[in-house]
Amino acid sequence: MRSPVCLAALAVSLTAAQAWAVDEVITDVRVHNAVRTDEEAVRSIAGVSIGQLLKPDTLDVVRERLHTSGLFADVNVYWEPYQDGVRVNIVVKEKFPWAPLPTFSYSPGNVSAGALIAHGNLFGRGKRGVIGARVSNVDSGALVAYDDPAVWQTWIFFTIKGKFQLQIIPEYSNNYSNLPDMPLSPMRNTKLRSYGGEVNAGVAWFRKVRTSVGWILDQNDVLWSAPNLGNSYAQAIIGAPAAAVSARRGAATANVTFDFRARQHAVMYGNALSFSLELGSTRWGSDDRLNYWKASTSYEHGIRFFRRHNLIVRAGGIAGDNLPLWAENSAGGTNLRGYLYRQFQGDTHLRTQVEYHFPLFSLWGLDVRGLVFNDAAAIWFRALPSQNLDRTAYDLRPDGRQFLPPTYLHQGFQIEQDLHSSAGAGLRFYLRAVAMPLVGLDVGNGLGTKDVRVILVLGV
Repeated sequence: MRSPVCLAALAVSLTAAQAWAVDEVITDVRVHNAVRTDEEAVRSIAGVSIGQLLKPDTLDVVRERLHTSGLFADVNVYWEPYQDGVRVNIVVKEKFPWAPLPTFSYSPGNVSAGALIAHGNLFGRGKRGVIGARVSNVDSGALVAYDDPAVWQTWIFFTIKGKFQLQIIPEYSNNYSNLPDMPLSPMRNTKLRSYGGEVNAGVAWFRKVRTSVGWILDQNDVLWSAPNLGNSYAQAIIGAPAAAVSARRGAATANVTFDFRARQHAVMYGNALSFSLELGSTRWGSDDRLNYWKASTSYEHGIRFFRRHNLIVRAGGIAGDNLPLWAENSAGGTNLRGYLYRQFQGDTHLRTQVEYHFPLFSLWGLDVRGLVFNDAAAIWFRALPSQNLDRTAYDLRPDGRQFLPPTYLHQGFQIEQDLHSSAGAGLRFYLRAVAMPLVGLDVGNGLGTKDVRVILVLGV
């Protein structure tokens, strides 16, 4: 057994060695065990290069950046003397970069199944590609996407997507004063076919601040729009115009994000704040009647404690004007657990989410974690068209949007009808060798509704 004097001497020597290395010139950067990932890409992600000075936090920052990239199951970083300075050694254990995954999701009102092929490290340089399709009772579709987070290993990034979507958009009453209970079936359903693409490009300033601009162009065809005959109150809109008309959407987007988050396996810590704006008009390819704007902001903060425990707080808001039916805000299902899919709609939406994640057990690289959560949302229509003379209907908007009658749809925020909250618990399953969570299961209760609802997601 070592004596206290020996242990003290060892501690002093290690501290002295660390102090000796501070402000030394980095004369070499060596990458070990990178089989699938280009070594230059590893250095670029790490953000360390020959000629830099080794600072007290350099190795911790490098380790954090590599973990956050999602490419590596484990990372070790250390220095050693080399020539007239120090060599930084980066030892990585790579995740399996691609996987053909079956996908399945269940939330109240929305059941889907499909397949996904995702590659998180194309060309060995951290580029990402996704090809997937799903079949659902309300939201089927296909997606092809390519994401380059560092063009030519610079701070420039871009994303391109192509999609096809068939969805059934429900519309519920938000006026409960004329109904015995909160409605659990829609007043009207609209089937929509959409296809098009999106491109986005920007710059990650100093890695943490990202600015980007983009362009969306898609065709949205209303296949049918009809009252839900299973809802007795829907008789009031039989013979009314369709909820929307077919239109081509062209929109410019702009986004700025301040992202100081980091991830180590399943734990996220740090914070991020983002702002985005979407402008649809003829200038960007929309049909003459489709002119709208949509602005949003979101904030996320993760706190890590006891090493593997995680408290995550999210908040956000979205507001818009003249939003087409398919771009209106919605809450329920996965973003307001405990309620039905798209149970609430509006042009204005405020939301919060608090989750506490904790480890349960790990087995052969599989991490099983539990969580408890609280979701809250305030969602309403800030502006609706004028009502007709007998106040039985809202006027048809110039873009062809026809809202539910005033009896079932009110304008303006009413706290007792437009504020919703839920609470519950869930499980998450993570496989360290794969760059994405495998399974999520949540059970949520819409507070005050006495309804307990289950959400299950397999794959992504």
